Amino acid sequence: MGRMKDMHKFQVFADYHQFYLMDASIKPNIPEEVTEQDMLRRLRAAPHIVVFHTESAAHVHVEVVFVSEPTEAEGAWEHQAAFSLSLPSGTAALCGCTDFVPDCPRITTAPGSYSGHAYFAGSTSGDERYCLVLWPATTQQVIPSGLSRKAAPVR
Repeated sequence: MGRMKDMHKFQVFADYHQFYLMDASIKPNIPEEVTEQDMLRRLRAAPHIVVFHTESAAHVHVEVVFVSEPTEAEGAWEHQAAFSLSLPSGTAALCGCTDFVPDCPRITTAPGSYSGHAYFAGSTSGDERYCLVLWPATTQQVIPSGLSRKAAPVR
């Protein structure tokens, strides 16, 4: 894995088949709407929070890695999906759905916005594991899929 900044390993209770990575100092609203696309991606995001969907409602292994540039996770993975997360406080909390947020593990990093990839494995073996790799977001414009990079003609 490229130049690592910080790596943390946890076990999280994924009650209701989900766990959260969020800014610890902001009490973000958990996105209530779940779309078919969210379920296919196995995650959904809202300002300052990402919700990851698990196969089981049990303890899962989660590794959170902050790197300086986009980096792929090592190992074999069944699924991966991109996400963005704003951490203005520089402190992330990793929580299960029913955890008391002040008691959740904290990860300190540079305040700012992050791009990331979530990697999922073990859904069929009963030993689910997740690797969340985050790096500082760039200011490069993101064009939604389905839109051309060419400007629309002026009429």
